[in-house]
Formats: sequence, C-alpha cells, structure tokens
Amino acid sequence: MSQRPNVTKENDVWVLRIEKENGKVQEYRCATENQARQLAMVMSKPDTGGPPRPPSPVR
Repeated sequence: MSQRPNVTKENDVWVLRIEKENGKVQEYRCATENQARQLAMVMSKPDTGGPPRPPSPVR
C-alpha cells in the first residue's frame, strides 16, 4: 500500500480509507473507533506473498 490507512469519523460512523497501489481508494465503514483502528492495523500489514497456512488439526 502506498499510504497509511486514514481513520475518520463521519456522521456517527468510523470510516477507514486505504489507498491501493493502483491509486484507487478502498473504504471500510465501522461502528466503533476501536474496530476501525484494528482493521487499519490488519490492512496495513504487508502481504508476504506466501501461500495460506493449512488449518490447524482438530484436537
């Protein structure tokens, strides 16, 4: 991602905006500031490009 996620409050809704590599802006709406900030943290992690991990075995 080319820019840090931007979290703002608009009309009693928390909005997270992330600019993608292609210049488009992805927008997510959250009910609480905590949700928006946690989602921003997850979305800002770089993609490792590796395959997904297999599910953990059932105990």
